[in-house]
Formats: sequence, structure tokens, C-alpha cells
Amino acid sequence: MRYAPNEDLNWLLNFAKTTYLPTETDSPLAQEFPHAAHELAHAAGLFDLPLPRSIGGKEFGVTDLAWTIRYLSRSSPSAAATFIGNLLGLSAVLLYAPAPLRDSILSSLDRDRLELWSFAMTEAEAGSDLMNIATRAVRQNNGGFILSGEKNFITNASYSRRLCVFARELDEAGNDHGISCFFVPGDAPGLRRGPVMSKTAWRKANTGTLIFHEVALAPDARLGEPGAGLRILTHCLNRSKTLLGAMGVGIADRALELVTARLEETERFGKSLIDQPVLRHELARHHTENEAAWLMTLKAAATWDAGADATTESSQAKWISGRTSAKITSAAVEYFGARGLFNDYEISRLSNDAKAVEIVEGPSLVQELLVGRALLPKRKTPAATGAAPKGDFILRPNELKKAV
Repeated sequence: MRYAPNEDLNWLLNFAKTTYLPTETDSPLAQEFPHAAHELAHAAGLFDLPLPRSIGGKEFGVTDLAWTIRYLSRSSPSAAATFIGNLLGLSAVLLYAPAPLRDSILSSLDRDRLELWSFAMTEAEAGSDLMNIATRAVRQNNGGFILSGEKNFITNASYSRRLCVFARELDEAGNDHGISCFFVPGDAPGLRRGPVMSKTAWRKANTGTLIFHEVALAPDARLGEPGAGLRILTHCLNRSKTLLGAMGVGIADRALELVTARLEETERFGKSLIDQPVLRHELARHHTENEAAWLMTLKAAATWDAGADATTESSQAKWISGRTSAKITSAAVEYFGARGLFNDYEISRLSNDAKAVEIVEGPSLVQELLVGRALLPKRKTPAATGAAPKGDFILRPNELKKAV
């Protein structure tokens, strides 16, 4: 397991602080997408980090991407969320697209401008319950597909130029072939983008709805075999949970930085608050807990990079990092006293950003269930012995094993 960051990231901490941090602090309640900051990041090479070396990327593994997310999250959790959403769509193509389709997509990338991706999974009635996906891709006589449906809570929805969409694949007779994954160009006729959704966290990350009205797809638009969508989706999300663990650590980093500065500059009873033993002890505990969460995240990342299955480690990383970050940012608000309740102070935003880490891609309760079932794989449960109860599909151990 490698503990040091990649030297190719030496520029990122300062860049994020000068470019992304102002987008969060100058207008904390606004939902504007920071186009200019993202374009600068693209020009600096941020969005090239996961791309293959064959087209000029750095081909970062999960460990290096975790460092990337930790650094970004110290200044802008919204920028980190944008990057993760982009990476999810790209990863599905890199990992699962047939070689001709993958090469065609990569060769079409316009490297002179930022072209974002979306990973379109969630629907109004299909979050953790993936079997409820209602979007349809109907196979045609020419081998192509007609895609219809609606996706909700999609990162980068307003701006993505390339999408990976999960839909139920049907033949013309209406026979169900399971959930499949499809590549959809962002300018496809019939694709409409809904209004931007207002959030209490990650406010500068774009989240919206995608509507597909009889979108015609080419015969080679499907990633993998018919019905392989759940395997693709679960694998990509499990890797992504490792990066959410890194986000939680980065948010806590920033909270501790702000708290330390606050305690150093504030005097009570004739001395700086940082010299109060009880406060020093609390800071020591917070720092130690955050670094422990980071070590769990690095373990998950290193396991992925070694080619092994880190499904359980990823759930553990997201779980402990989300919980630790929420605990630290909540305590940080108290260190600021009444100021912590006002939007003018950055610390008030961080507690919401940390809570989002606990919720997205499966809340903490789901991660606990996943870890618990992995620890007791031979125990007879309804999910392991028969049809899963509604809402529990993603939790079945046998399906998790197949996913990687």
C-alpha cells in the first residue's frame, strides 16, 4: 500500500485553493455551475488524470484518484463531486465497452475543451432498488435500440456530452433481457435535460433530470452483453465509494484547518483557545480519527489497484469516512459558536457537504448491511436463499460477488 501522493499531483492543492475555493465561498448559497473554474482545471490537466496514456492521460489508478479527490475536497466538495460523476461515466466505458466502441469514443474526445460525462442510473422509484429501473431500451430489426425513460438526481446532467445510461433491455416481442448499459451521445435527438435541482450540499455541482424520448441508438451502443448492466453498475459504484471515502477525509481536513485557525486567533480568559488542554485533546482525537478513515480508504484503493475485489473495503471506507467527516464538521460548527450558524462562514457549509458523503451511493445503513453480510456469507437470510424483498436487490451477497 502506497501512502505518498503521486508527484503529478503536486500542483493540485494550491490550484484548488486559488481556483475552486472562491467558487464556494464568494456566493455560498448560489447554485451556479463554475464553468470558468472547470475549464481552468481541464487546461491544467485535471480531467485527463484517469484517461489512458495512449491518448495523453495519466491513467491514474484508484489510489491516485483518491488523493485527487482528497485534495479537491479540501477546497470544493462540489468540484470533487463533479469529478466523481464524470469519472463514473468514463470508467464504465474504459472498463466495459467493446474495444471498437471504446476506441471510437476515446478518439472522438475534444481535448481542447472540457467534455463532461454522466452516469445515468437513478430514477424516481429506482435508487438502491435497481430492479425497479423503468427506462426501456427496445431492440430494433436493424440491431439498434430505442431508448425511452427518465433519470433523476444525475450529476452533470445539464452539461454532459457523453452518457452511460442503464435501462431494461427488451426485444421487439417485449421479452425482458435484464438491465443493460448503453452509451448515449450528449447531442442525441430525443434527449432532453430537465431543470437544475437545488441542493443543500455540493451546491456548485450540477444535478438534474435527463429525459429520453425515443432516442435511437446504434447497434454497438451497448456496453457488454445483454443484461450485464447490473454487473457494470455495481462494479463502478463500488470503486466510486472509495473516492467518496476520500471526499469525506478532504472535507474534514478543511474543517480542522478552519477550526485550528479559529482557536489560534481567539482569546478567552487571557489566553488563546488553542492553549486550552481540553480543546487540544479534542483536536488530537479528530485528527487521529480522520487519518484512520484515510487509511481505510487507502486500503480499499490499494486493493482495487492490485486487481482484487474491494467491495467490502469500499463500503467500510465510505461508511467510516462519512461518519467521521460528519462528526468533525458538526463539532467544528460548535467551535465557531454563533458564527457557525451563518452562511457567511465556510464552516456552516461543510457540515452539509459531509452529510452528503454519508447519503449518496447508499447511506450508512446500507453500507453497514453490506459489510455485515460480507462478514457472515454463510448465514441463511431471505436475500441469500430466495427472492430478495423489495428494495434489497443490491444487498445480495451472491450478486455482489458477481459484480466484480
